[in-house]
Amino acid sequence: MSTKAAIRRPLSLAPWRDAGGRLVPLKAAVFVLLLLPALWLLWRIQQHDLGPRPLTELIHQTGLWAFRFLLLSLAVTPLRQMLRHGRLALVRRMIGVASALYAAFHLGLYFANHAFDLEKAVLEIAKSNYLLIGLAALTGLLVLAATSTDGMLRRLGGRRWQALHRIVYLLTPLALWHFFLQAKADVGEPTLMAGLLLWLLGYRLLRRIFPAGAVLPWPGLVALALGSAALTMGGEALYFWLRSGAPLLLVLETNLSIDMGLRPGMAVLLAAAGVTLAALTVSIRLARR
Repeated sequence: MSTKAAIRRPLSLAPWRDAGGRLVPLKAAVFVLLLLPALWLLWRIQQHDLGPRPLTELIHQTGLWAFRFLLLSLAVTPLRQMLRHGRLALVRRMIGVASALYAAFHLGLYFANHAFDLEKAVLEIAKSNYLLIGLAALTGLLVLAATSTDGMLRRLGGRRWQALHRIVYLLTPLALWHFFLQAKADVGEPTLMAGLLLWLLGYRLLRRIFPAGAVLPWPGLVALALGSAALTMGGEALYFWLRSGAPLLLVLETNLSIDMGLRPGMAVLLAAAGVTLAALTVSIRLARR
């Protein structure tokens, strides 16, 4: 195809297609997965299955999925590198934009819960630390989503664009802080998310120690898995000790038991170990070729 023909050809706006309009199965599958929580919530609305305060439940669920997808977007690079699956980079932007959209619905539903009385809603946000923190994180996510296009990349230039998008490493802890503050008594999932974020950030620090493209040493990855899990368990124990005076050792022992279900620290360890083992399997398979 000539250059002039390529220029005349309209770009596809469908997120499951590439710039030439061709279907990309991986992007199509991820798009469906990103849409499923919204469809599930719509089904719950139709079934009147949102409890006595449906708007409150919708606010909670959209915020929860926004943060889950934010973490998933940060997980793309480690998974791509460890599993040697470069095409995963194709869906990182899509996941990040989905996170911002769910967060925008989260805010929109908050205003709906105040009957779109903007003055009342803004005054409530201004008086609440956790709402201000959440608004700051949401604003940053919307900026990143708005500048995620190829056009904005060209306008800003690669270096400035990368510098801007690194604020995600500030926005994610802010969003997590907001999550913790609104969770109140039930901090199981925020603690799990904190542990996964520790692993994701720890992986990036470990990556910076070694040359670009170098395979990370397995002892380092094992230490990262163990360290992230230990910090998660210790953080949970410290939280309950400060909040209710629960003995630190008792909470730590609970983390190592499955009698009360899978605790956040153990879930972080299993997730990190699973990814590490999968990466090891890929390395062994490639070495045998």
